[in-house]
Amino acid sequence: MQRKLIAAVAICAAVFGASSPVAAQAPTAAELLNFIAVAPESNGSSYSRDFFRHWSDEDKDSCSTREEVLLLETLVPITPGRGCKITRGRWFSQFDGRTFTSAASLDIDHFVPLKEAWDSGASLWTASMREAFANDLGFEGSLIAVSAASNRSKSDRDPADWRPTNVSYRCTYAVTWVQIKYRWSLSADAAEVAALQSMLALCPPNENYLLPALAVGVTAVPTPTPTPTQSATPTPTESPSPTQSASPSPTPSPSTSPTASPTPTQSTELPLITPGAFCARSAEGTQGRSANGTIYTCKTSSTDTRLRWRR
Repeated sequence: MQRKLIAAVAICAAVFGASSPVAAQAPTAAELLNFIAVAPESNGSSYSRDFFRHWSDEDKDSCSTREEVLLLETLVPITPGRGCKITRGRWFSQFDGRTFTSAASLDIDHFVPLKEAWDSGASLWTASMREAFANDLGFEGSLIAVSAASNRSKSDRDPADWRPTNVSYRCTYAVTWVQIKYRWSLSADAAEVAALQSMLALCPPNENYLLPALAVGVTAVPTPTPTPTQSATPTPTESPSPTQSASPSPTPSPSTSPTASPTPTQSTELPLITPGAFCARSAEGTQGRSANGTIYTCKTSSTDTRLRWRR
C-alpha cells in the first residue's frame, strides 16, 4: 500500500486520550529536520525490549495491534478468522517493493525501532507512554507491514546504518521517520541527520508535508531550529543638519499600530484526522477533517463495529 506522505492524525483515546486541533505546519522536505532536536544517543546499554509492551488490544475487539495493521494495509478485503486470526490477504512491502499474500511472511515494523526510540528520549518516559508508542495506531506511519526479511535486515538500525532497498521509497522513508520523531519529540544524532538529509534531497523540492499531532503525554516539544540570519549592521544615526532640527518620530495612533491583528481562531474548528484511523469511544458521532478538508465522522459501519473516521 502506498503510504501517504501527508500526515494529519487523530489520537485514539484508548491509547493516548482525546485529540485536539493542531496548528497545521507544512514544511518542505528540506525544512523538516528543523523540527527535530539534534543530540547524541544515550542510555542504550540499559535498553530492554520488554520496556515496550506491544501488540496490545486497546479497543478490546480481539484484534491485537499486529492484526489491526494487517487489516488497515491489506490491498484486498479480508475477513479475520476466530480470535481475529489473519492468514491470507495481499500486502505490499514498501521497504523492498515485494507483494505478499501470506500474513506469515510479514512483520509489523516499528518504523522508528524501539531501541532507537529508547536511545533518543524514550528512556525518560513512563511505561504507559512506551506502550502507547509501541502500539501507535493514531499515525499511520508509526507501524508498517513489511517483509520479514527486510524488517530483520533493518533491525534496530537508524537511517545512518540502513536504508530501504526500494530506492523509490527512500524519500517517503525519511519523511515518515522525521514525522514520527517529531510526533514523539525524539531527538536525532548527527550521523542520523546527515543520512536523512541525503534521502530528503530525493523528495520534490516544492512539496509540503504536514507534521502529525504530538502524542498526548509528550512534554518536551522541540523548538524548530531557526534559519541562520546575518546580524543586521546598525545604521549610523545621522546628525541633523545645522539648518534642520531633528523631528521626533511620530507615535503611531491606535489606528495605525504596526502590530498585526492575530488571525482569529474558530472555536468550532474540527480536529485534523487520518481517514480510516481508529477514533475514541467517547468521540463517537463527532466530526474531524482530513488534510484536504474533507469531513469525516467517528462511527462504525455495517460490516465493522470498530470506531473509525469514516465518510
